[in-house]
Amino acid sequence: MRVDKMIGNANLDTRKNIKRNAKKGELIINGQIVKDSSVKVDPNLDEVIYMGELVDYFDNIYIMMNKREGLICQSNELDGTVMSDLDEFYLNLDLAIAGRLDKDTTGLLLLSTDGKFIHKVISPNSHIWKKYEVETSKKIDPSLVEIFKDGVYIKEDDYYARSAKLDIIGGKKAYVYVTEGKFHLVKRLFSNNDNEVIKLKRLAIGDLELDQSLNPGQYRELIEEEKNLFIKD
Repeated sequence: MRVDKMIGNANLDTRKNIKRNAKKGELIINGQIVKDSSVKVDPNLDEVIYMGELVDYFDNIYIMMNKREGLICQSNELDGTVMSDLDEFYLNLDLAIAGRLDKDTTGLLLLSTDGKFIHKVISPNSHIWKKYEVETSKKIDPSLVEIFKDGVYIKEDDYYARSAKLDIIGGKKAYVYVTEGKFHLVKRLFSNNDNEVIKLKRLAIGDLELDQSLNPGQYRELIEEEKNLFIKD
């Protein structure tokens, strides 16, 4: 691994600053000053000191959770939050949540120690589709397909939502695809069209689908191929 990536993953500095500071003699590898921040090291064997600080490296953690109903998405609390479903090992990490879900919404939730990953997933500028399974109180009017596509007016906040895709799969059931994560957005798409969402589950974020073997409240770490859907080395 490049030493600048190792230092960056430890959230000590940006690669640009690391390169500049290495040239000033602020990078020491195994007791030797190294002025090239692109050299490769073994994080498990080599001692790296940057700006006088020992670099304590660990691989970033990426977790897929099947969120259960009744929990809020808050990473700095335990009681009543999704964090209560994690083992103690993960509770000691600085995990953040990518794409929060409402208390009564279930399904795919991503947690990670990688800030860049979190930003990539949640930023509207990434144009990453989030797929939801929806059940409504009334039969879904087929005219909503075009209305969602054109952008629903959200009267509560006086703005037009981005274009969304609606795929009706039953009288009161549908898949909804959105690229933004505004508060209660999917519910508001329907409530502003005289219908109410009574059940909501997130099934996918981009090309990453919820592992159907995970029961509500269960989780697992992403495999390399899944991580690479959002990040590249």
